[in-house]
Amino acid sequence: RKMATNAQLSAWLSGNSTALAALQDQFNQLKSSIASIDERQRGGFRDLDIGWLVLCGAIVFFMQAGFSMLEAGCVGKKNVINILFKNIMDGSIAAICFWLLGYGLAFGKTAGGFIGTDNFGLSQVYNNAGASEQALGEGEYISDGAALSSDGWEGFFFQWAFAGTAATIVSGSVAERTRFEAYLLFSALCTLAIYPVGIHWVWGTGWLSAWGANPDGNDMARPILKGNDESNGMIDFAGSGCVHMVGGCS
Repeated sequence: RKMATNAQLSAWLSGNSTALAALQDQFNQLKSSIASIDERQRGGFRDLDIGWLVLCGAIVFFMQAGFSMLEAGCVGKKNVINILFKNIMDGSIAAICFWLLGYGLAFGKTAGGFIGTDNFGLSQVYNNAGASEQALGEGEYISDGAALSSDGWEGFFFQWAFAGTAATIVSGSVAERTRFEAYLLFSALCTLAIYPVGIHWVWGTGWLSAWGANPDGNDMARPILKGNDESNGMIDFAGSGCVHMVGGCS
């Protein structure tokens, strides 16, 4: 009877061991599926963020159309074409100048909280569309660990729209008062250096920014509203200061 009992126990353990192994396999498959779903979900959230930023950038750029209509109604009939052409050239000049120097001066690595010093010509903006953190080396994914998509192209597009807006603010104030060539020269200067420095101070890691005048040891922005001599706590959500005021003052 004892031998029979041992045999039955051995058979029971063997059967349950097989069942446990099968259950472990199922658990591993489920874990892998959950990880895959989680990665796709994070990538989807990142795509939604990018889509929203691109949409907002397009809406901001439509301010050019608004300024064009406003200014065309405020000038003499003979100057309507001139003022419309100025607004068109603002966007075109801003695209070249902001790509060449402006974006780097605005959002490049800060020099004492005053100005950016790299990423000129978008030299550090790559297009690893669809790449995830697992596909890249350590430290090569975005800070929240989500799947990569466009690596900052949408950020450039959004800021370019604002750069063109800052420049075109001036076109209305000097309408019928300046030569066309002189205005184009100002538009280039504004989007090359004047506007980028201003938004580096506020929207970058500049000395006015709530995120700190200088980044920390890992080149990351300091916590919001740190409240010391490295953070003056200025927040400009819609650009009333660093876009419209800069354009008006310049």
